[in-house]
Amino acid sequence: MQESDAKKPRGRSAIQAAHGGVTGEDEARLDLMISDLYGVDSDEAAEIHLNYHVDRMLAALARRCAERGIRIDAMADRLRYLNISGAANQVAKGRLSEAAAIDALFRSLRATENHDRDDRYISFYG
Repeated sequence: MQESDAKKPRGRSAIQAAHGGVTGEDEARLDLMISDLYGVDSDEAAEIHLNYHVDRMLAALARRCAERGIRIDAMADRLRYLNISGAANQVAKGRLSEAAAIDALFRSLRATENHDRDDRYISFYG
């Protein structure tokens, strides 16, 4: 093994380093880099890329929930109503920024928060 290969980042840190300064158009091209990095075919590279974004998005949602006082068990219960994998797929293909996806998912997560509570307007007028 060459010394330069030993200093190359591997695993998650390599994918994270590849994302540095990446624009939306370049995001879709990262699958090829992941394929070369791990020595896998393009389908598996796309899945690794997707899972990378799912993990990052779940971590960001957990941080936001903690900041807003939403318990982790409540968040986990509400996550089943969200299409995190679909949003991560859009991010991995460069069609949506990760920040925008997280914002949209968090808004949806918050919308499910008040699902069980009676709406005072419906109770009054209904």
